Amino acid sequence: MESNAELARLEQFVDKLLTKYRELKEEYHALQATLQEREGECAELKENLADLSSERSIVGERVAGLIGRIEQWETEQDIPSDEDQRGVQGSLFEAESEANR
Repeated sequence: MESNAELARLEQFVDKLLTKYRELKEEYHALQATLQEREGECAELKENLADLSSERSIVGERVAGLIGRIEQWETEQDIPSDEDQRGVQGSLFEAESEANR
């Protein structure tokens, strides 16, 4: 009878080992699926980052072009400097004061 009790204990031990093995196997497969999902998300985020970086570069180039065009337009205009404007205003006031004399 002792051997029957030992065999029963051994069977229980083997059953527990097999149950634990199945649980670990299921957990492993779940972790594998999660890992693949995360790797997909990571690849997608890297692609988005590359796209945004490219877009940022293009926008930067366009803004630089606009600034260049504005600077060119400013140099093409005959906008008097501050000193020239003071000279014009000064001569206007001088003409008024001479007329009032």
